[in-house]
Amino acid sequence: MSGIAGILYPSRTDELRSRVDAMTRSVAHRGPDHQAIWIRDEGHVALGYTLLATTPEAEYENQPLRVLSDRVSITADLRIDNRDSLIRSLRLGDEADKNLTDPYLLAQSYLRWGSNCVDYIVGDYAFAIWDGRNNRLFCARDPMGVKPFYYSKSSTSFAFASETRSLLTLPSVSNRVNRRHVFAFLSGNYGRRDETYFDGLKRLEPGHRMRVSRDLSVSTERYWKPAHSVDRLDHGDDRLYEEEFKEVLEKAVCSSLRSNSRVGVRLSGGLDSSAIASLMANRIDGSPSSIHSFSQVYPSLPEDKRRLADESQYIDAVLEKYQFTSHLSDASELSPLYRLEEIVKIWGQPFNITGQCYSFEVLEEARRHGIKALLDGSEGDAVVGYGYDLFTKLARQNDWEEFAEIASRYSKNCREGGRTYPPEQAFWDHAFDTILGYLRRGDVKKFYRSTTRASKALDIPYHLIFKRAMYWLWPDGWRKKIDAIQGDDLSVVPPERLRKLEIRTEPKSISDGSPLTRRAQYLQKSRMLTEALESTDPIFAAHHTEARHPLYDRRVIEYCLSLPAEQRFRGGWTRSIMRRGLRSELPGKIKHRLGKGYVGVAISHNLRRFETDRLENLVLDDILRPFVDRETVVGLLKHFRRSDQSNFVHTGS
Repeated sequence: MSGIAGILYPSRTDELRSRVDAMTRSVAHRGPDHQAIWIRDEGHVALGYTLLATTPEAEYENQPLRVLSDRVSITADLRIDNRDSLIRSLRLGDEADKNLTDPYLLAQSYLRWGSNCVDYIVGDYAFAIWDGRNNRLFCARDPMGVKPFYYSKSSTSFAFASETRSLLTLPSVSNRVNRRHVFAFLSGNYGRRDETYFDGLKRLEPGHRMRVSRDLSVSTERYWKPAHSVDRLDHGDDRLYEEEFKEVLEKAVCSSLRSNSRVGVRLSGGLDSSAIASLMANRIDGSPSSIHSFSQVYPSLPEDKRRLADESQYIDAVLEKYQFTSHLSDASELSPLYRLEEIVKIWGQPFNITGQCYSFEVLEEARRHGIKALLDGSEGDAVVGYGYDLFTKLARQNDWEEFAEIASRYSKNCREGGRTYPPEQAFWDHAFDTILGYLRRGDVKKFYRSTTRASKALDIPYHLIFKRAMYWLWPDGWRKKIDAIQGDDLSVVPPERLRKLEIRTEPKSISDGSPLTRRAQYLQKSRMLTEALESTDPIFAAHHTEARHPLYDRRVIEYCLSLPAEQRFRGGWTRSIMRRGLRSELPGKIKHRLGKGYVGVAISHNLRRFETDRLENLVLDDILRPFVDRETVVGLLKHFRRSDQSNFVHTGS
């Protein structure tokens, strides 16, 4: 992990040094091991850098890096995970040579492939390269946006940095609030992916590259397009799929273990974190006890809530098999607003409170034990996929008998695991939109045929399907009136404001195209994933720790996208490829787990327990008056105080 900053002017500027120096100092907390700036002789472009050395090679870094007498100058928050293959492709010699630092490999890649260098690099990165020959900046961000990149463009300058606070040191950058983004946040949605909470600041979207000419003209394009470059696999042999999946995930985990300090893992007890931890144990040099695991448990929650939120039994299953050095944090006694002021100061922007206070605790503990690299499986299910698109596929094929059989197996597995998921729920969750589409396109015959067969196979009353279809075909105004009568139309932000600002709820999935295309489009466009990564990054940085996400490895993502739905959903088990591919590594209790812990249960309980007065002060603060419907907010707060949110519906795992 590092901090980067830079600024470009069309012509020489006397204040260049003082401004890039201020920008770099503002991200000094991201890199305690080294800090430097570089200024072009002409005095119009400058780069800044701060280093947190988390790999053996990083100890030899000297950024901003200049190659071939300023032909290329680089500042990069970068970790390359395919070093060996890249070194071979570049014919640079000994792969073990620590002088071949990651920034140097990036420089050589750019010199050889130009802006296409990002097609050859696997890893997490946000970087800027000043190309002295072509007089332009080239910038890029990794496919999932693990590393942040913000920028500001005015008529007189272009500037970029790892954090917004760095850009706000510039006199040309306004701290005026982006009201559209705030409205989106308060309504439970997400703003545009390229926008931030400040009017004058943008973000370079994940999987994008940017060119900035000396005259400040900017061009941006997506370079990572897996929907166009990944082909669906068709091996016909389950064992081959399993071997390939294990190999590619093992390679990603092994790459993430490259460290100059102890490594740790955030072990939630879920399938993703357990898979990463299990593969770490098999690839680490020495005993698994050298791996530190960090987990949250909820031993003192009321029983009905502890049963939903606490994952101790699954954490214990992993620890029993691998004997990690375990650190358990009792989160049942922790307010979700614990150390809120510190987190706000670090991030400087609004954020979703889910889990942030727990991250703070984990990172402090990791730092006490000298850990700079912490592997994480958060949101990995978006990559591997549950396989629910198999239901969609069967619905499109009108094969409702097979649909019902698979749904029944899944329901049985859920029931044996203590979860409730009736077979007909699979229809509403994963097939209803398909047959509704027939009606929207005017194909009444196909709608009738599919509805009749689905009703019979899944024992769903035909009139119920028809009634719900009519609801979604009615004009928006009619639906809103129905919702108002039922009390389902409560919105913190007045709906007319959301419509005026064209703020829409982010879809949970993409409905058009092939299954591969839909899943690829979701990963490319998910604002939720981007926000989750960006809001945790500064908290990790403040604790001098790098988050590593093996499941966001480009090789893993592209392999998982290529899998047929039948490999992800098999025998009534979602995410079957991970369960089968790691059958020897995963503890039995993890392999046969369906569902996940609902941390929201603990958060809701502890908000009521510790923070009701503070919540009232927050929601009634005059600063929110221009953004929210106060009467609705007060009503929702009263409802929250009275309600018991322990009845969560299983949504799968």
